[in-house]
Amino acid sequence: MDDLLWPHFLPLWKELHAASSTHVLIAGGYGLFLKQRWLSHGTPPRTVVPIQNWQDAIPRVTKDVDLVLGLDLIKDATLQKLVITALNTNGFEASDRPHERRWKFIKRLQDDRTIVIEMHTRRPSPDEVGVVATNRRVKHKPSLGDQGVHGRTNPEAVGSELHPFRFEMNGVGLLVPNPVTWSVMKLTATLDRWAAAENLDRDEEQREFDRLQAAKHAQDVYRVVAMMTMDERDRAGEVATSLLETDAFRFATESWRNLFSGTPIPIVQQLTSRWQPGDIATIRGVLSGWFD
Repeated sequence: MDDLLWPHFLPLWKELHAASSTHVLIAGGYGLFLKQRWLSHGTPPRTVVPIQNWQDAIPRVTKDVDLVLGLDLIKDATLQKLVITALNTNGFEASDRPHERRWKFIKRLQDDRTIVIEMHTRRPSPDEVGVVATNRRVKHKPSLGDQGVHGRTNPEAVGSELHPFRFEMNGVGLLVPNPVTWSVMKLTATLDRWAAAENLDRDEEQREFDRLQAAKHAQDVYRVVAMMTMDERDRAGEVATSLLETDAFRFATESWRNLFSGTPIPIVQQLTSRWQPGDIATIRGVLSGWFD
């Protein structure tokens, strides 16, 4: 598996991890890529579906990195400044678009490619001290200006602080979300993209793009579960129970029931060819246990 991001991401991650080893997670497609790469080498722990059983083990390519920042990091001005230093030292600059500024950082390479870091944070409770939140961003209170970062408000990151999964690659410790929170994120992304694809007011090219994106997120839902270790599975019920009453979990449940469960939509039906029959039944059984 070629990884063009790794040489640029590794030095940044080392500095972020040194500054705040428990408050930054690697989510999104890149987090899944790294976990899959780890499971594909050496003697990995037992997972719900072993990588060697996958019908299609080619990871999807991404040029973006989604990081989930804990609220404790957002609240800590000292840690924030360390994050800014790490980003700047490694060539990442804040997006100049006002609605993205301070949570989206871009590194421009010599061949006109870009690497994008997006920072997300779960929505804090209304009485949370030390932060201020809008529908777009969560930031330190009082404002740190250019000395701080924001988290893009991401309600689907609910529970991200619960039982994150740690693994080592090339001697570097990596941290990704627990599989329940990760599934909530991906189920929600699938539903959002599918709704956009079904919007008849948009042109067909845009709708087709959203269908493809919905299919990618749907496959990621299955990959999250397939790569779940037995230790993660043992803790997943506790995480799911703790999230039951949240809006984000209810929205993910709506996605599961409307798009995946019963008679799946076409893009989900097509995913069955990528898995052996017994494995897809196992994956769907796990998801059904959480969301049905």
